[in-house]
Amino acid sequence: MSDRIIRASAYEDTVRAFAVDIRNTLDDAIGFHDLNPLSATALGRALAGAAMISEMGKSDEAVITIKIKGKGPMGGLVAVASRNGTLKGYVVNNNYEDYGDDAQLGVGPLIGEGTLTIVRDLGLKEPYSGTIPLQSGEIGDDLAYYFTYSEQVPSLVALGVKLNPDATTRIAAGLIVQLMPGARDEVISEIEGRLFEAGSASAIFEKTGSPEGMLEYLLGNGGLSITSSRETEYKCGCSREGMIRGVLSLGRDELNEIINEQEVVEAVCHFCETKYRFRSSEIKKLITN
Repeated sequence: MSDRIIRASAYEDTVRAFAVDIRNTLDDAIGFHDLNPLSATALGRALAGAAMISEMGKSDEAVITIKIKGKGPMGGLVAVASRNGTLKGYVVNNNYEDYGDDAQLGVGPLIGEGTLTIVRDLGLKEPYSGTIPLQSGEIGDDLAYYFTYSEQVPSLVALGVKLNPDATTRIAAGLIVQLMPGARDEVISEIEGRLFEAGSASAIFEKTGSPEGMLEYLLGNGGLSITSSRETEYKCGCSREGMIRGVLSLGRDELNEIINEQEVVEAVCHFCETKYRFRSSEIKKLITN
């Protein structure tokens, strides 16, 4: 089954909700980056969150970027979601040793203290961004804090990743439930109670098996209405032309220093690990022009 993002409303449109299943997407990310279990868990949660945020606006040009910077061994991560249904991302540092068999239980300590930034590029002149200090590094908690205190939208966020023994993805799912103007105070308590009863997003997905089932479990008592369903996949979209622009952005002085020392310059895409090689003579010509 294809990965999907679901949007819905409930309680007479006073609650909006989103759910995702991105198992195949996370498998692709693990393959591209050779992620260890904890990195896979962290990136899977961030990709699920970015996918749902991309469905919150109306612009088909929207690109959502979640940037997490931390002082821990992982260093942070980047997750990008486009409204056209593509996801991509990477962790800053996948090479650390502080994880074991229970690595999936908590990513916060390896991210450490830091910040979470959400950038919304709606295809206008300037993207909009907001930044908060990390609350726990567990990503779901931090996104809930961001929506509630940075955007004044009371939100419940649950993100869950579980891996199989062979490091493939068993579950990569998420939920965001937000109160709109006119929502009754007791509604969020009812929804939180259902989530507490289940225990986690992973547990709800195991019970229901689909994004629609997850929302039905939480919001079925409130007249749930599925308003959209969109397929998604891991797709980078990098190119040789785009990469050379990135190389040129280093500036004339730094590039001259590099090409004086190297016959061939290699650039690697952060999102898919594709390597691009440029001869120094090619770069020198571009600098001159």
